[in-house]
Amino acid sequence: MIDDQTKLTQQTLLGFRAVLLLAWFCYQPALGGAFQLDDTSNLEGLGRVEDLGTAMEFVLSGQAGPIGRPLALLSFVPQADSWGTDAAAFLRVNILIHLLNAAVLAWSLFMLARLRRVDTQKATIVALVAASAWVLMPLLATASLLIVQRMTTLSAAFMLLGLASYLAARSTINDRPVRALVAMTVSLVVATTLATLCKESGVLLPVLVLVLEATLLDRPTAVAMRRWRAWQGVFLWLPLLLILGYLAGVVPYSESLVLRRNFTAMERLLSEAQILWVYLQKALLGVPANLGIYQPPPAIVRDPLQPLVLIAWLSWPALLFAAIIWRRRFPLAAFAVLWFLAGHLIESTVVPLELYFEHRNYLPMIGPIFAVSAALLLGSSRWRRAAMLVVPAYVLVSAYHLFSFSSLWGEPSLASRYWALQYPGSVRAVTNMASFQLAEEGPLRALQTIDNFVLEQPQHAYLRIQELNLLCMHAPERDHSQVIAELERELPQVDFTYTAGKMLSQLFDTVAGGRCNGVDGSRVTALAEILRANPRYAANSAYKQFHHKLLAAIARHRGDDATSLDQLRRAIAYQPSSELNMMMVTALGGGGNFEAAHEFIDDALINVPRNPLKAAQWRQDLEGLRAYLYELEAGTQ
Repeated sequence: MIDDQTKLTQQTLLGFRAVLLLAWFCYQPALGGAFQLDDTSNLEGLGRVEDLGTAMEFVLSGQAGPIGRPLALLSFVPQADSWGTDAAAFLRVNILIHLLNAAVLAWSLFMLARLRRVDTQKATIVALVAASAWVLMPLLATASLLIVQRMTTLSAAFMLLGLASYLAARSTINDRPVRALVAMTVSLVVATTLATLCKESGVLLPVLVLVLEATLLDRPTAVAMRRWRAWQGVFLWLPLLLILGYLAGVVPYSESLVLRRNFTAMERLLSEAQILWVYLQKALLGVPANLGIYQPPPAIVRDPLQPLVLIAWLSWPALLFAAIIWRRRFPLAAFAVLWFLAGHLIESTVVPLELYFEHRNYLPMIGPIFAVSAALLLGSSRWRRAAMLVVPAYVLVSAYHLFSFSSLWGEPSLASRYWALQYPGSVRAVTNMASFQLAEEGPLRALQTIDNFVLEQPQHAYLRIQELNLLCMHAPERDHSQVIAELERELPQVDFTYTAGKMLSQLFDTVAGGRCNGVDGSRVTALAEILRANPRYAANSAYKQFHHKLLAAIARHRGDDATSLDQLRRAIAYQPSSELNMMMVTALGGGGNFEAAHEFIDDALINVPRNPLKAAQWRQDLEGLRAYLYELEAGTQ
């Protein structure tokens, strides 16, 4: 006969399965969504995947981080046939990863509660309630719905699996200490490596485990104090110190970086202090209208003495200090604070990324959710009775908001107009709407949208490059002198964005393929020179490399091989790349200068990238270019 406790546990498990099905249902409307933002720049190589060789070339071509995130890119290969046509194929995988993560999280939190000597029934309830709140949280939706952010969720998957494996081994440490320490070490090393190959924030796993050990877990009695401290020092404290050392090396920002980002390291820290509170507010409320990827960037904090700013940036050091000092007296509160801050240690401190993205909360929000769930469900009978009302209501409201957000996401054209109206100051929202207007209402409507936005936001006047491109495509005989004059006047002061370079490249492709009144390769060159003279662009080596690459393409188009080769050499001097290698070898080989082409390949084979994975691809690409040269030489004999 089943006792009441077993029955309650089974009902809780059944309820969690229902929550996972509810989450799947809430995400379904989003399957009508589209590829957006960084999806194209990171995943467009999928269009060239045809066999194992091209698949590996794509996997090793990543530019999203220092190591290229190859494991995350590998996960996209099975959907290569759907690239550019069927976003749903990618979104389904993303949603399934999220649901898998919720299941692993529930198991991890259950083991954590059991290690705190919570009985099985209560541990099950706490773990499943926390995982249910997490899987339905609208704030985390963009981590799954922005396709390229699979890098975030897949990295989190390996971190959660590593955490589960660590806790499983940790539970045996008093019975089999040596075996447990070995298993804990293997779990950390393997999971951290795999997570980091998906996204660099995977290196935070040892730091998150350190938070657990410092707050919720007791020191194992079967391990000598000296040995335990030594193990923690090597596998938990050393990774934290290395990360802190890396962060310290990031500051102060260089002058060129300040010009590009428009904030200093201190200004970023002050801004993030406020943004972290915004994240927590949105985690609690989750209103769809306040979520998404098309919001304007938060205002950069310049004055640390503004009252709200002062409260925000003083509150986090105070909470950090209190959490460390009273971590054993108030372990759940300390865990919530330290886990949340540890999860944001890389992306929300001094690393010069964009200020705000909701997917950064994917793992950090676990700390507050578990702490609140445990406080409610393991507290007094009054708190437990309150939880009986609060938890179901919160889950249902979160599901409603998540479904609403997913429904909007699944209607890209409608959503583009909604976000542009909701956030008229967001360049992403407005340009996204203009792209749909171009396809659905024609170029005139899109041009009007861009023009009106630039008039109100002159710092984004680089958008006039796209305006000129559209005019050349749809009204080539029109007089373009006014747009050109506006560009010449405004480009010296516009904000920095790599998109401006892409727009110039697109403009050149347009004018190279047909006639456009008053616009040719020379005009594009002139605009490129004006933009490069902008201090924000002149100080950026990556943009200067792009500039020389663009001028090389323009010179080659007009038959000026000498100038093209000179510009390529200047581009390569900033940073060699496989693309530039290909451009140089084809330029030399196409001009019949085979000896110089072979010498270039020999030099490039010496200067391989330090990353061993990229080094292998580098050599393979160069050998392919060598084979191309041999074929070209044979054809000339």
